[in-house]
Amino acid sequence: MKTKRRLGNKAGLFKAAVLTVLWLFFIAPPSILGDTYKGKDLLRQMSLAPWKVGPFRIRPEIILSELGYDSNIYSQPEAIGDYRLTVGPSFTGYLAIRKKIVLTLYESPRYVYFYETTRERAWNNYFRGDVSILLNKAFFSAGAAWTDARERWNYEIDLRPRRKQADVQASALLQTGKKTGFSVDISASRIRYENLEFERFPIAQELDHDEFRAACGFYRQMTPRMRAFVQLEYGRYDFRNPLNPRDAETRTAYAGFEFSPGGRVNGRVRLGYKTLYPLNGAKPDFQGLVGDSSVSVDIARPIRLRGSYRRDVQFSVWYNARFFVETVAGGGLSLYIFKRKVRVDYDYNLVQNAYRPPSGGANESNFNMADKYTMQSAGLYFRLKKNVGLGVTAGRWDRKTDLIGWNYGWRSKRQFANLNLTYNF
Repeated sequence: MKTKRRLGNKAGLFKAAVLTVLWLFFIAPPSILGDTYKGKDLLRQMSLAPWKVGPFRIRPEIILSELGYDSNIYSQPEAIGDYRLTVGPSFTGYLAIRKKIVLTLYESPRYVYFYETTRERAWNNYFRGDVSILLNKAFFSAGAAWTDARERWNYEIDLRPRRKQADVQASALLQTGKKTGFSVDISASRIRYENLEFERFPIAQELDHDEFRAACGFYRQMTPRMRAFVQLEYGRYDFRNPLNPRDAETRTAYAGFEFSPGGRVNGRVRLGYKTLYPLNGAKPDFQGLVGDSSVSVDIARPIRLRGSYRRDVQFSVWYNARFFVETVAGGGLSLYIFKRKVRVDYDYNLVQNAYRPPSGGANESNFNMADKYTMQSAGLYFRLKKNVGLGVTAGRWDRKTDLIGWNYGWRSKRQFANLNLTYNF
């Protein structure tokens, strides 16, 4: 009798699950679904895709950037100049099943061409696939990404080592009230570099590693277009070389605001406090402010202001540094003239990589050895279509490296002029 009862209970649960799935996919009205802000944003992106092929929505793009001359492609005192170009297509495809499940695929192969520096010629590829479930009070997503590209990945390594990165992620957003919600995000990455040397340090041996991140957060909808949030994040970094001293874990608390797309204010303000612990020691290696913010504001009709601030810990290729604090802060403006058919841009950015001397502690004031950049650029764009512009940009970088404790200090300059195609006119 117990066996029959147990089988009967299982059969009843199975029937209930089947009926729930049938109701969700064939009976539930689509209007009650995708009611979270993430669901609405995804449906909005899908609706903007211009091509419709059967059940698919497709957004094609042509990537055309950096067609021009760069006077110092490695930002070194002994400058090497070259003509260069990055070009290739990208496709974003959407497949919706009654607006309850949305499959998203992104693929973009790009060719990077250098006229004289033949080693830097490369095919890069960026791929991502996600499946999202849009419900009335919940949003679930899972996906994977693959990047295989030769690029300059940060402001420390002046070379362009090929990097192969595989990512997987899963997230859930639960709307706990009319204006409140709770989120959980989990991701893992495997990062491998080309076997090159930079300043006599082997990049792959020093930086190949795996990452794991887990975060939970709470948000509150302050206005129809602005959300406030708090977030707690845990990270772990395991390096491939068993003798590598960079193995670490991080704990970070964030707070800030997000702005929904389509309004006069767009972007996100996110600031936090991070602590980095080495896995082979008890005391923290770093404690301090971090941030990841980028906001644009439309002032009246013809002017758009931009501001950004990014600060975080980056692992260093130098064996006697282990990591550095990268800070990128800047601003800019866009002026629209001739009935918004022409756009004039100006941007100014400051970059600093701060290193700690061997005798320094975890306090931020001890990171007093720096590699600094001052960047300025201006651009003139002409509207080709509603959101497409073709234009010319020119700029200058000034770099000052002051790592006296390592007998390493110099200055360099870089000028460039490029032809670019933009899809955010």
